[in-house]
Amino acid sequence: MNSIAKHSPCIKSNNHPSQHTHNIQDNLAILELERNGHINIPLAQVIRKKCLDCCVSQVAEVRKCESIDCALWPYRMGKNPFQSAKYKMKQEG
Repeated sequence: MNSIAKHSPCIKSNNHPSQHTHNIQDNLAILELERNGHINIPLAQVIRKKCLDCCVSQVAEVRKCESIDCALWPYRMGKNPFQSAKYKMKQEG
């Protein structure tokens, strides 16, 4: 039986010729980001920084934020509340 990875350009196998090209392009994109002063930080921290920016760097204002329609609101404290809930449910169950 033939592997679908050999016939489909969307599924990459380890020996696919374009795999090496994609890795080089990804590495170049990362270098460009780093050159522009960006660093790799967890997404929850990125969201926290954005909330602080929105609240003029006032930590207390982020905590008191009433913009519950904002997609970032649940994550404003720098944590994913949904992961915490899943963890607690696993511990209880």
